[in-house]
Amino acid sequence: MFVIPVIDIKDGQCVRVVQGLSDKTEFYSESPKNIAKLFRKENFKCIHITDMDGAIHGNMKNFELIREIALSVDIPIQLGGGIRNYDIAKKILNDLGVYRIVIGTAALTDPDFIKRILDDFSSSKIVVCIDEKLNNVVIDGWINYANITPLDFAKQMEAIGIKRIIYQDVTRVGNLSGPHIPRLLEIADSTNMKITSAGGISSYSDLKKIIEIEHLGIDSVMISRALYENQFPCQRIWRDMESIDASLELPEV
Repeated sequence: MFVIPVIDIKDGQCVRVVQGLSDKTEFYSESPKNIAKLFRKENFKCIHITDMDGAIHGNMKNFELIREIALSVDIPIQLGGGIRNYDIAKKILNDLGVYRIVIGTAALTDPDFIKRILDDFSSSKIVVCIDEKLNNVVIDGWINYANITPLDFAKQMEAIGIKRIIYQDVTRVGNLSGPHIPRLLEIADSTNMKITSAGGISSYSDLKKIIEIEHLGIDSVMISRALYENQFPCQRIWRDMESIDASLELPEV
């Protein structure tokens, strides 16, 4: 099971937004770059970044900060949030040092844009994110309903050539309430795409539920709050040791 840590950026800071509600935003760090370096030291093999400002407003307000993060670590960066036209997608893939992009709203509003990315960059460079609320896909930073079910959306994306999706129930994001297993199974049983589960993971017990259905193509998981709040025993060991090491003076040469 491939575990991908999440860095959500809002106003240049690392945050957690519960259920997409701005009044429930919690700030974790003033330096997303330092968080990325910490995840790399903890041996993660990929990092997902969400530009929350981009997701809501449709622009790349944090472009230069994300470039700094990409240059600061030697692992692939997956980026989503506000990527709604070809020119922005091309600039990110060519100039930002990002391995692949995640498209949400634009996959519904402009499927020809998705086809163009597939033609010019291949399916390995694009992932479509399916955000659900009450069996309805939500778009524009989880603000508006798209009047399509997650399963129908997934089938549409598979038909145009998408090979991987990220699925999350936004009512579970940031509140540690567990993944939406029935929906993951529904999509996995009805498509041949690879699926990354996001939202709701609280501990190893939730992670184990995903591991048990990994054989269906649900091969990875994105985790945010549980990592920041040290919900996994190995993290406590790593971060305790990091604290001890940081307190030691370097020996004289």
